[in-house]
Amino acid sequence: MNQSERVAQAWAPSHITGFFSIHREQDPLVSGSCGCGIVLEAGCNVIASFGGEFEILVNGTEVDARTTMRVVRMLSDRPVRVECYHQTPIGAGFGASAASALASAFALNELLNLGRSGVELSQIAHIAEVEEMTGLGDVVAASRGGVVIRKRPGAPGVGEIDTIPSCDYKVFYLVLGNLSTREILGDRDTVRAINHAGRVALREILKKPTFSRFMELSRNFARETGLLSDRARDVIEAVESVGGMASMAMLGDVVFAVGGERVRSVLEEFGDVGMTRITHSRVKLGSHP
Repeated sequence: MNQSERVAQAWAPSHITGFFSIHREQDPLVSGSCGCGIVLEAGCNVIASFGGEFEILVNGTEVDARTTMRVVRMLSDRPVRVECYHQTPIGAGFGASAASALASAFALNELLNLGRSGVELSQIAHIAEVEEMTGLGDVVAASRGGVVIRKRPGAPGVGEIDTIPSCDYKVFYLVLGNLSTREILGDRDTVRAINHAGRVALREILKKPTFSRFMELSRNFARETGLLSDRARDVIEAVESVGGMASMAMLGDVVFAVGGERVRSVLEEFGDVGMTRITHSRVKLGSHP
C-alpha cells in the first residue's frame, strides 16, 4: 500500500463529570481539575489519513474543532484528514472534545509512526483541552476508565487519581440543552462557587467512595453551584421519586441517571432518552461498536 493511502483508527470513551474544582497553573500539564466522574462506553471513533490539507470532520461535516486541531498540529507537520464519529451528543457535558482529542492523538501516532507512549499522547490531548478551555479533567479520566476520582489536578502521569469500584451500570441520559464550557470557566463568580462546592464534595467522596455517594454529591454540587436548570431539577426529582439516582452532567444541561427501566420510563416523560454504560475500557487503537 502506498504510504499516502494508509489509514489508522482509534477509539476513546466519553466521560461525565459529576462534580469538580478548577486548578489553573501556567504549565498546562499541572493544570486541570479535581473531582469525580464516570467513563462511558459510548465514545468517539477516529479515522486518520493523509490529505491535501489539514482537515477535521465531525460526524461527516467539516468543522472548526479547535481542540482536536491543536492535537493534530502538535503531532503532524504533514497535512492529515481526521474524521471523528461521536456516539454521544456534542457540547452537552459528555467530554466529546476530550474523546476526539485523545482518539486523534492515538490514531495519528499510528498513522505517522511516531512511536509516542500512551502517557505522552494522553498528555498532548490534555494540553490541548486546557489551552482551548474545552475541558480540564476528561482526558485523565478517559485514560483510566470506570468511576474516576481526580484527587490531584494534572495530566495523565502528573495528576493523582483513584477509582470507585463499580459495575458497568446502564446510564440513561436526557439532553435538555447545551452549556458553554468556555463561558462558564471564564466567569469568576461561577468559578468561585464551583471551587467551593467541588472541594467540599471531594472531601466527602474520599470519606465514603461509593457509587451512590458519588451520585448524591453530584446532585448536591449541581444545586449549590447554581448550574442546575429548573427543568433538570424537575427531572432529577422525578427520577428520585421512583427510587433512581440522577444528577446533571458537568458542564451540560443534561440529566444522567441510573436505576433500571423504571428510570428510563420516567425520563421518557420529559423527552428522548439515550442509554450507554459505565465502561472500564480505555483509549485504544481500532474502532469500537
